[in-house]
Amino acid sequence: MISILAHIADMMHWEEGGWFWMTLMMVFWALVAIVVVFFLARAFSPHGAGEGRKEGETALEIAKRRYAAGEITREEFERIKQDLRE
Repeated sequence: MISILAHIADMMHWEEGGWFWMTLMMVFWALVAIVVVFFLARAFSPHGAGEGRKEGETALEIAKRRYAAGEITREEFERIKQDLRE
């Protein structure tokens, strides 16, 4: 059993800096995981993508912004204005 472990240690070159590279790879993959989690959390959070209702913005202002951006047609904009007046 000990000879098998010694053989594995020889194959992995622990005495030539194998521990350093193993530690470096663990740090690298930990950083990759942190970055991925950060961007996924930001993408799925309600305020992460920068969309949605801005502070103090009325429904009519949202409709105007969407119409100006081309997200809705003129007919849809007029219908929304009419609905908001009622």
